[in-house]
Amino acid sequence: MASATMHPGDQVVFERLDVAELLGIWRHARGRIVGIHGQGCRAQTVDVKFDGHATLHRYLPDVFRRIH
Repeated sequence: MASATMHPGDQVVFERLDVAELLGIWRHARGRIVGIHGQGCRAQTVDVKFDGHATLHRYLPDVFRRIH
């Protein structure tokens, strides 16, 4: 799962461009991981903040791709 490599503050873009379009966020917009949730056997979810948009709460990390 991609979340193993994501940490708070990491910059991300949408891996799933269909989700970006559905949310009305530019497909190449850069966001920041502002929270990581989950432990044990539960799938982790992430909170991502994009400028000009409300924080996306508890999305699957596979929806995003970490960028350097």
